[in-house]
Amino acid sequence: MAYSFQTLLCSIFRYQSQSQILRAPPTFRTYPPKNAQIVMSNNVSHQFPRTSITPTQSPKYWAKEKDRYIRQLLISDIQELTNRPLIVYFAQLDQQINFTDPDDLSEIISGIGAEEVDLLIQTPGGVVDATEKLIGILRHKFKKWRVIVPSWAKSAGTVIALSAEKIVMGINSELGPIDPQWQQQGGLSIPCEIISQDPSQPHHLKKLAEMAVNRMRSLAKLLLKNGMMQDKSDEEIEAVLKKLSNPSSYNSHAAVIDYHEAIDIGLSAEYLKHDDDLWKKLWLLYCLYDYDTKSKGLGRLIEGEVLSISR
Repeated sequence: MAYSFQTLLCSIFRYQSQSQILRAPPTFRTYPPKNAQIVMSNNVSHQFPRTSITPTQSPKYWAKEKDRYIRQLLISDIQELTNRPLIVYFAQLDQQINFTDPDDLSEIISGIGAEEVDLLIQTPGGVVDATEKLIGILRHKFKKWRVIVPSWAKSAGTVIALSAEKIVMGINSELGPIDPQWQQQGGLSIPCEIISQDPSQPHHLKKLAEMAVNRMRSLAKLLLKNGMMQDKSDEEIEAVLKKLSNPSSYNSHAAVIDYHEAIDIGLSAEYLKHDDDLWKKLWLLYCLYDYDTKSKGLGRLIEGEVLSISR
């Protein structure tokens, strides 16, 4: 998490129009009301390009949006395996979580009636306040969620993972330390805990850094206590927090916390082997997002089976 006085800037919406978010073809299914069983229909298998029947959209519009339609077809395939709605938050390395993301996420999940979902995330981290709001939106809408990490969910992305009942990981997956960073000019990041203990720093700066450390630890503790470690003691939770939030634990904010390390420090994680059918589909979906965002110059995509927002 980087703390800075700079204004957060966002790129222009890439909506179908200035007032709409992009929708999948009208034949895509929606989920049933709460407390109803999720029934996966076979409608998707009868949609173009999996059939010779041409799409309902105009040919030029379908061609323009074909990458999104193919991603959403794969999302549907994954949901067939998990029996849970899948939401994707995908951001490139230079795109931090910011205050537009919770609003976008609320739009994407608005049509989901299920109480348990999967959230696939790819993020370098970002603003802690925006991260807290994003998690709050998930809590208001759903009872439980798993976080799927195909590649990396660092810093504030790890905090989102801590809010889940379980973290789904594979051979490429990595989390990271959650010690807050103070962003300096020139891109240098210094752990706030180091600044807070540096007698050469001004009092107000040390105090702000101390507040950032305490805020992150209290948020992470609350998430663990209400989530994957709700049946654990305060001592066990504190041990996890000490490992994740102390800059001396890993000696680098970019340190890799893979599945084995996640289990060792006490997190609830599930490992999918590289030849697991679900993992192969998740990795293919990740590759589609990675290629599509880079080829189209997109910073991030938030997407579900039906709705899509890109920035």
